[in-house]
Amino acid sequence: MKISSLTRKKKTNPLPSLRGGPKGRRSNLRTEIASALSGILPRNDRYGALIENALRRALPSEKSRPAEVHQAMRYAVLNGGKRFRPALVLSACEAVGGDPRRALLPACAVEMIHAYSLVHDDLPALDDDDLRRGKPTCHKKFGEALAILTGDALLTLAFEILSEVKPPGIASQLTRELAGAAGTQGMIGGQVVDILLTKNGSGHELDLADLDYISRNKTGRLIQASTVLGAVVGTRSRAKIRKIRRFGAALGLAFQVADDIMDRDGYLQLMSLSDARKKVGSLIQSAKQEAASFGKKGARLLELADFLLGSIQ
Repeated sequence: MKISSLTRKKKTNPLPSLRGGPKGRRSNLRTEIASALSGILPRNDRYGALIENALRRALPSEKSRPAEVHQAMRYAVLNGGKRFRPALVLSACEAVGGDPRRALLPACAVEMIHAYSLVHDDLPALDDDDLRRGKPTCHKKFGEALAILTGDALLTLAFEILSEVKPPGIASQLTRELAGAAGTQGMIGGQVVDILLTKNGSGHELDLADLDYISRNKTGRLIQASTVLGAVVGTRSRAKIRKIRRFGAALGLAFQVADDIMDRDGYLQLMSLSDARKKVGSLIQSAKQEAASFGKKGARLLELADFLLGSIQ
């Protein structure tokens, strides 16, 4: 989810823009992550194919009524994304000793939440973007009203998917984790604080504590939840799940700081490039300590962490 309410089409803000940029501009880091994933979890390997096939099966047929919203849902999800979050779900499941194929349902649910957040994020009331991944955003292709409903439909579909997980006790645990990450104590909470603290005339000057709060919640919580969902499917060990949770928390915040370094905004408005790199390095070191404890099974998690660190050197 792109973090910024600061750059608006029809509004001005007395505060310096922390994140954003020209309409349609997407993070260089997300492109780099996509390239890294093509090496770690390529589309043509068993994981990539499993994710894509599972997403196609989970989405309603575009021929079923009401066809328009189903077409928009498939457009929003099957639009060339590299599946960073679903890949984390499967990788975390593997790290704790589970079968990644058993984590496909939560992997799809996470991607539905992510896709819904992007559809709503692109709307004129928020980031007002015309393009995503080089294609018209959902509201530009289908209209604002249908885009809002598409986001709503993807959100509800995510939890319908989780209800299919067996046994029901695990489904309940997964639902609670994902709902917390997507709600007011997570992604939505970060979005709201971003809007309230940076809107025109707020009179509030953001500091690092504010930016950390927004980043941990608006971006980091869903990344963390992706790892936790995989771990919950893969193990009953609370100790292993706690390790994965710590890994995801560190990786999620590191992702946003690295993203800002690549885009030269966000954290770089409040700290030097050197200090931002040190912040990423410290977070990645923490994440790697957790992933390394899983031995060879944590290799994919380590690769993602190492790539993230290398991207800002």
